[in-house]
Amino acid sequence: MINKERILATFMELVTTDSATKQEGKIAALLQQKLEAMGFTVEFDDAGKKIGGEVGNLIAKLPGNAGKKPLLLCSHMDRVTPGFGIKPVIRDGVIYSDGSTILASDDCTGLSAILEGIQTAIEQNLPRPDIEVVFTIAEEGGLNGSKNLDYSRLKATEAYVIDSSTPVGSLITKAPAQTKFTYRIVGKAAHGGVAPEKGINALYVAAAAISKMKLGRIDHETTANIGLASGGTATNAVLETFEMKGDARSLVVEKMNAQVEHMNQVMEETCAQFGARLEKDVQFSYGSVNLQPGNEALERASAAVRRIGMEPTYAATGGGADANLFNTKGIAATDLGCGYNNPHGLDEYQPISELEKIGDLVVALIEEYASLG
Repeated sequence: MINKERILATFMELVTTDSATKQEGKIAALLQQKLEAMGFTVEFDDAGKKIGGEVGNLIAKLPGNAGKKPLLLCSHMDRVTPGFGIKPVIRDGVIYSDGSTILASDDCTGLSAILEGIQTAIEQNLPRPDIEVVFTIAEEGGLNGSKNLDYSRLKATEAYVIDSSTPVGSLITKAPAQTKFTYRIVGKAAHGGVAPEKGINALYVAAAAISKMKLGRIDHETTANIGLASGGTATNAVLETFEMKGDARSLVVEKMNAQVEHMNQVMEETCAQFGARLEKDVQFSYGSVNLQPGNEALERASAAVRRIGMEPTYAATGGGADANLFNTKGIAATDLGCGYNNPHGLDEYQPISELEKIGDLVVALIEEYASLG
């Protein structure tokens, strides 16, 4: 259904346009130009100002001529590093970088598919619902674009985030909620060789706490991880402060909250035991995705997959995406598989056949929403 040469050219143009978290200005300008050429009205919210970025989330709207429900499509404009100066190469029907950078199929594949799917629907005079497009900033490293998105500008109650490395045709129905935490243990400094007994070693306190703490895979729905740790000033000083950062996640929010409470309690009790002080910062990041069979947004996505001759599959993921924030804000959203592989790595690659399929799927979503009476 789509123009295969054009979607490939669009992908190549996007990945070679430099972008990074909070540095999405160039790619945002390019996307704005392409959307406005299709007749969209385009605006930016103030999310960029809130997080110190170059530009806000791009919000675009195109009036339709059919269907009663608006269709919301979303991908993100940033990418992980190294993502400047990408030189894509094609071998045997697969797109790679030259090995010195990532490819940025995460999420240029989603951006390309949305642009091509809409352009195809316009050119073929297909019936179209009202279409809303959100291209977010700062998705990598915390979903900070969608956290600060101006949701009051949107009318849609159902959304499709095109940003999963699973094969095209897969629908992410479950993704965990997340809470981030920082624990800072303040002990007491002393000379490590002259009078270590006069100090309180914050690292020792941290080790004692961690030994009592449930971490890793808590159950089939819940995880907890400490991923960053730092402290100390000199080898001959009793370590006075030690900081740990991590997150807890679960498909069930109550389980996540219980895990966080467990960790807080262990930290507080252990610090009290050793006479150390605990400074903690615990922040809820986003809610879960939990779309059950019969959910209208999920059923429409399934129907769209069947329109392109495939059978939908359903998957859970342990990571977060913009779909988490949409669901947290009351917009039923599922993440759609794009078929790219090894995201965030120098060996990242995108099969052209999968790029074409996800473009077709966007057309099918447009047709599905246009058919709603």
